[in-house]
Amino acid sequence: MELPNNPNQVGPVCLVTGANGYVGKHLVRRLLELGCEVRALDLAAFEGDPRVTSIAGDSPRMSDMGPACEGVDTVFHVAAIINTLTLARPSVREQVYGVNVAGTECVIRACKAASVKKLIFTSSITVAVDRPIREGDETAPYVGTDGLPDLCSQTKSKAEKLVLEADDPSGLRTAAVRPGGVWGPGEGAIMVRDFLEHLAAGQFKVTIGDGTSVTDNVHVDSVVDVHFLVAQKLTDDPDLVAGEAYFVSDDEPTNPVVWYRPIVEGLGYSWPKMHIPRPGAYAFAYLGEVAHYFGGPFPTVTRRGVLSICRDASFGVDKARAHLGYEPRTSAAEGIPKLMDDFRATHDRFKAAQ
Repeated sequence: MELPNNPNQVGPVCLVTGANGYVGKHLVRRLLELGCEVRALDLAAFEGDPRVTSIAGDSPRMSDMGPACEGVDTVFHVAAIINTLTLARPSVREQVYGVNVAGTECVIRACKAASVKKLIFTSSITVAVDRPIREGDETAPYVGTDGLPDLCSQTKSKAEKLVLEADDPSGLRTAAVRPGGVWGPGEGAIMVRDFLEHLAAGQFKVTIGDGTSVTDNVHVDSVVDVHFLVAQKLTDDPDLVAGEAYFVSDDEPTNPVVWYRPIVEGLGYSWPKMHIPRPGAYAFAYLGEVAHYFGGPFPTVTRRGVLSICRDASFGVDKARAHLGYEPRTSAAEGIPKLMDDFRATHDRFKAAQ
């Protein structure tokens, strides 16, 4: 895999929305390493590197996005609310749609007004998952607008379509990156952080499902690699990649519960011997969503969460290989042992806070 080696290949001046998020921070770091001028937009100021131009702003506000895009070559639109509720209060639904859909519309308008050359959207595997799928590819349809698909799946699919439809051969060129569950160093990876919080609280006593389903996870460095490769190709070969979406994963479909086993046992815990069948877990999740709808706490697990564990949701990376030359950075077997000190520190912090 040949990654960009100078800022002109990605964009001399880049804007990252959602820069304080896990993927956003890693994008910013790698862009700086490449030598790009970087602007970081988020609700709170970006801290940690004086080379970054920090912009405290909100992607759904044109008054924030317009000035942020002036003079920018490439925008990486990462900002989003990750909410997997299916049954959600109107105020929650409005908030998620406001950021994920209206915010993306605003980003597109700002890019066009400022003559930005490239817009890369950080999408999600979930945009194509409202049924069991194994060895899928980018021809899979988007999730439906009715029925079960959760807020994240619905809004990210709508936003991705807006970005891809905005591609203009005479102006803004666009593409989307669809990662699976993102893991890596530090405390920001949601899939690891949330699990470690439950583990430290003694809440991992049973597993859900029969362990036969598979899904895709991906190291954060691989996610950044594909963003960079797409940005480069939008310049070098736009007719190939513009208006296209790309799945990115470690290319090792794995049961989403079993994936955590090396972490659990590496932290000195025993692997649970009991499991909850899918119907029972799904019913529990539904009751949790109902309770939350009427003012209760956010459910321990949502219906989308149960289906993500118990139902196949896996896609190949052949298109990314063919179009971009992509190869995964690492496997879980290679990468997790190197990160156990990070995971232990996060676990111990949660443990001490109880």
